Amino acid sequence: MSRNKRIVFLLLINLGVITLALYLLDFLQILDYRMIFAEMPLLKEQYTPRIEDPYLLEKVELEKKWQVLEEKIKGLEEEKKKIEKELRDINIEKENIAQEKENIKNMISEFERAQSEKESYSKRLDSLAEYIENMPPLDAVKIIEKQEDLMIIDLFKRMDERAKKAGRQSIVPYLISKMDPEQAARIQRKMLE
Repeated sequence: MSRNKRIVFLLLINLGVITLALYLLDFLQILDYRMIFAEMPLLKEQYTPRIEDPYLLEKVELEKKWQVLEEKIKGLEEEKKKIEKELRDINIEKENIAQEKENIKNMISEFERAQSEKESYSKRLDSLAEYIENMPPLDAVKIIEKQEDLMIIDLFKRMDERAKKAGRQSIVPYLISKMDPEQAARIQRKMLE
């Protein structure tokens, strides 16, 4: 071997022995090789110590709790929307019920008014029937002929009822015979319907 080759070979062996010695001394914690290389500018190791967060586990647990909380908040918001919809439906139903109640009140008042009018009409018919029964027949016929057909029919029926209650014969057939023949025929036809 040539001399140059031997020198390189010995240098490599020396470097290997030095590296092995530094490793053993570092392993036995007698010497820290990083401190030696830190002094040499070319061999200076760019070492940044890794700082671990002492609260990392707590942060992870806190993140999980936040996720659970957010899921609960979403669930509560959905429940809130459902409740608000149900409340709107209830309010609409309440308004419908109030409207129906108002309609029923109106129907009751309309019924009472109609009932009152019917009673008033019935009283007027009774008084008119009594009045006509006490008049001379020809004068009564003149008054009757001026009334509407339905009023005349109701009046005649009332007069028949009064006569039946009193146990006497009705004067309605006699009054019809004294009326205008066309009107009398029309009234009789309507009474039979």
